[in-house]
Amino acid sequence: MKIDKFMTPRLLAVASFVEQGSRVADIGTDHAYIPIWLVEHGISKSALAMDINQGPIDRANENILKFKMEETIKTRLSNGLEKLDENEADTVIIAGMGGILINEILNEAKGKHLGVKRFILQPMTAIEETRKFLAENGFCILNERLAKEDEKLYCVLLVTRGQMTIEQEIDYYIGKKLIENKDPLLVNYVNGKLYEYEKAISLLKQGDREKNAERFAHFEFLAEEMKKLKERC
Repeated sequence: MKIDKFMTPRLLAVASFVEQGSRVADIGTDHAYIPIWLVEHGISKSALAMDINQGPIDRANENILKFKMEETIKTRLSNGLEKLDENEADTVIIAGMGGILINEILNEAKGKHLGVKRFILQPMTAIEETRKFLAENGFCILNERLAKEDEKLYCVLLVTRGQMTIEQEIDYYIGKKLIENKDPLLVNYVNGKLYEYEKAISLLKQGDREKNAERFAHFEFLAEEMKKLKERC
C-alpha cells in the first residue's frame, strides 16, 4: 500500500515545499501522512510527527507501523515546538490549524530553534493575521501556493527567518507571491474573497449602519480591492 492514496491536494501542496534532504518536524501531525509521504518518496531520511494530544499521536503511530517506518519516523507529544530539541529539524510544518494558533506557536518559539531554516505554514483561518505576524516578527515569506480540496481553497506559505515589508493592506489578504506566480487558482481565490466580503456588506446593511460604520468601510475597501485585482489576473 502506498501513502499517495491518503494525500489530499492540500497535504501535497504542503509537502511540495519541503526540500530534498530536509529534517522535518510536523507540528499537529494528526495521521502523520506528510512525514510518511516525505520518507516514502525519499525527500526526507527521517522525520518527527508531533501533536499536543495523545489521540493524534496514537493514530500517527498506527500509520507509521502500517507503513513500516517506525525506525525513521518518531512521534512526540508536544505543545507546539516545546519538545523539539535544538538542531533536531531544519524544516517545520504547521498545517491544518487556525492562523492565530500558528502565530502563538511561532511566538512561543521566538529566539529558539535557530536550526530551523524553513517553516511551511497552512492556516485554515485568519491568514491575514498570520501574514501580519510574520512581517512584524522577523519572518519572510519566500513563496505561496494555493490548493483546492472539496471545493475549498487553501493557501500554503513557505517562510524563512528575515525581514519583509508588506506595503499595502490588501497584501495581508492576498499574498503578493500568489500574484507574482500567477497561481492557477488565484482567480477562484479572489472570487471567493469577493463573495465573502460582499456577503458581509449585505449583512451589515441590515443592521445598525452607524454602529457598524468602521466594519462596513473595511469590507467595502476589501471588496473594491478584490475587484481591482480581478482585472489584473
